[in-house]
Amino acid sequence: MMLKDYSVVVLGAGGVGKTSMVVQFIHGFFTQEYNPTIEDCYRHLVQLPDGYYHTVEILDTAGTHQFPAMRELSIRSGHAFVIVYSIESEESFREAMKIADMVNNIKGRGKVPMVLVGNKSDLNQNREVDMDRARQLSVDSLECAHLETSAKYGLNINSLFTELLSAAMHIVSKDHIGATIKKGIIIPRMRSKLKRLASDSVVHVATSPQARNQKCTIL
Repeated sequence: MMLKDYSVVVLGAGGVGKTSMVVQFIHGFFTQEYNPTIEDCYRHLVQLPDGYYHTVEILDTAGTHQFPAMRELSIRSGHAFVIVYSIESEESFREAMKIADMVNNIKGRGKVPMVLVGNKSDLNQNREVDMDRARQLSVDSLECAHLETSAKYGLNINSLFTELLSAAMHIVSKDHIGATIKKGIIIPRMRSKLKRLASDSVVHVATSPQARNQKCTIL
């Protein structure tokens, strides 16, 4: 069983480590290079907990203000969302909250798998965003999961994408009867798993976006 034309969209302000997270998930390494992204698209084969390999597309988007029309188009076509902020930047957190609200307005509140992600957890000494506050806001205001990650050390990166993809697979797949009803089961289950992960954690991302033309990489 393969997922086709399936898209996970990674959104957030510039410099929060979106590209580093994607590269860490797909290639398993961290790069210090900072090259502002316009929009990069990666196709990747992923084995999910169901034991099957699924083809997924991960869309790494630009920092928010530069290309608002592209951002809205990405949200409309996406199936699951990673909204990233840096734990050392309150401004990036506020931006992430706005983007998550936009996703909810376009896709329906609580209707799609979405995770609010505090990246750069290895830089805890520079923290500006309190983890408990961010987690509470994600539940109360956004109705989504919350997790902290470190792209630099790979902390929670694989679990983040795997759980998100697994939840989206169950919702999107036509093999699941009553998929719209199952949203009420699948998304809370994903949030619960990520919450347990968050309890065990702590560990950046020194990447993100200089303008490159959009490309789709087959991996």
